[in-house]
Amino acid sequence: MKLNARKYLYSSMAILSLAALTACSTATSSTTNQSSATVTASSSTNSATSSNSAASTVDWSSLPTTEVSLTNEGLTITEAGTYILTGSTTGGVTVNTTGNVRIILAGATISSQDNAALYVEAAESVAIELQDGTSNSISDSSNHSNTDIEGALHSESDLTIYGSGSLTVKGNFQDGIVSTDDLLISAGNITVTATDDGIRGKDSMTITGGSIQVTAGGDGIKATNADDTSKGYTVITGGEITVSAGDDGIKAESSMTIDGGTITVTDSAEALEATNITINGGTLDVYGADDAINAASDLAGADIFIKVTGGDLTVAVGSGDTDAFDANGNIYVSGGTIDITAQSAFDFDGTAEYTGGTITVNGQKISQITATGPGGGGAPGGGW
Repeated sequence: MKLNARKYLYSSMAILSLAALTACSTATSSTTNQSSATVTASSSTNSATSSNSAASTVDWSSLPTTEVSLTNEGLTITEAGTYILTGSTTGGVTVNTTGNVRIILAGATISSQDNAALYVEAAESVAIELQDGTSNSISDSSNHSNTDIEGALHSESDLTIYGSGSLTVKGNFQDGIVSTDDLLISAGNITVTATDDGIRGKDSMTITGGSIQVTAGGDGIKATNADDTSKGYTVITGGEITVSAGDDGIKAESSMTIDGGTITVTDSAEALEATNITINGGTLDVYGADDAINAASDLAGADIFIKVTGGDLTVAVGSGDTDAFDANGNIYVSGGTIDITAQSAFDFDGTAEYTGGTITVNGQKISQITATGPGGGGAPGGGW
């Protein structure tokens, strides 16, 4: 099915090289190194639409649109443009270009025996659209010839995933979805199962919509840049997110901000973890076998806190030396509804301010936040 009747606007990083890539709106065939891939090209006169993105706008109508029926020879994309993928391959899909690439998964099954199934080796940015009404899958094997390529879907550039179709990702080697730059999910029905981490951005991890289910042996969803304190952040503003993780549920090396969405962490060591965590809205139901919501950092002078200004939170932890809220700094609660089930509701090394909202601990409404972790003053109201 050709999607040439629509125009896509996609936000990506500012692109100075596009003029050389877009001399006309007539599409040309892409270059592939697999001669058996069936490729058809057509003109691209798309009508306007847009996906949420953190960077500048790409006018996809000025770039080629190419339809590809996948074969087991795989596919290598070396030119900027839109690629509509159907069919199946065991040879993987690789992107290696200096331009912007949009991949529309329109009923595609992509796997690889010795590498990431969908590997972005180089690109200015990559957008993956899940075509409406289609089911798509990406899976790797338990062995990668290059162990630095850790994800089944692995991108060395900014990556955005959107659309109303479905995507199933199986990370049999280590991780499910990886970007070594910024990773944004704005829509889609996405299911990820991974041996290690489920969904991982480096500089940032942002979710603004979609239905996302993650089952991971390691961390569920996270941002990993620990070298630059202005990066490594996680932001959630919408979507329905369910995580079951062997380690942390949702994590950030620097800050985590939750403004909306429905977030459920059914299993984890620590459900939410970052240097500082701000919850302004959303519906959260999280469980941590250790601490449920944890703010900590090894960096000297780090601004460590947990702040709740709104939202509907249900928080539970396992038995033993565990805390529902654990901050190696301060705790601030000025709004929202918090329902805690725990032996220790709050543990903090700094101060705690409770100026608004409702907090219930083991069925009992409290009027102040008291440290009840190791060295704390014990549980208010007894019965813990």
